[in-house]
Amino acid sequence: MIREPSFDTEQAEFYGETLKALDRADIRFMLGGALALHAYTGIWRDTKDLDIFVPESVVKGVLERLREAGFETEVTDPCWLAKAYSGDLFVDIIHGSHNGTGPVDESWFENGREITLLERRIVVIPAEEMILSKIFVVAKDRCDVDDVLHIIFATRGDLDWDRILTKIGEHWELLLAYLHFYRYVYPSHVRYVPQRVFDLLHERCEEEAGSDEPEAPRFRGTMLDENSFAVDVEEWGLPDERTATREARGCQDEEWG
Repeated sequence: MIREPSFDTEQAEFYGETLKALDRADIRFMLGGALALHAYTGIWRDTKDLDIFVPESVVKGVLERLREAGFETEVTDPCWLAKAYSGDLFVDIIHGSHNGTGPVDESWFENGREITLLERRIVVIPAEEMILSKIFVVAKDRCDVDDVLHIIFATRGDLDWDRILTKIGEHWELLLAYLHFYRYVYPSHVRYVPQRVFDLLHERCEEEAGSDEPEAPRFRGTMLDENSFAVDVEEWGLPDERTATREARGCQDEEWG
């Protein structure tokens, strides 16, 4: 719905105290989720949490400061997510994608956008990185395809496509799939995606079609949703690329305390 962000009194107090605690500790952070989506599209949907994005190296410090502020904290998934609670309210502290890709780094701060929230200036994550993280959210209980398409449309494609192409890396086929979704949904506004982007990705398709198949089988369904594609791994014997990616980052053993 196109309207301004709004919080009830309890939410505003909790979120304000959270932001104040991080400001006092001089911790750089960005906001994502519903607030970032609103910043780029004008769409606002009521939210039960606040998404705080930080580099992995400062997650421990964030949790310490929020505990000092009186909140309960937990490491929900060491690969990408921690939380801070106050009763039924909570904030998500995010430092990457759920599958072990797309870590938050300094370039996010360089390309973010400033908004006003609770009478303070706050940076939201860049539209490009928002797209790159949301394209992996394709599960039965949550799918962010509409968010990705809305960002492209609402920004009129005024995006750093070269940065998107560089950061998507080996997952470029997923980006191409989304761009075809965009063409289907917005056939009168295809021009918002530069033709050169389509040409480059289609050239990669042709190059791979002409190359030899890899000796070892690959399967990337779990990079999108480990539950929906569990049968492929557990029953059909296909490799679990999500687990391998997360293990390569040391996510299984990492602790922040």
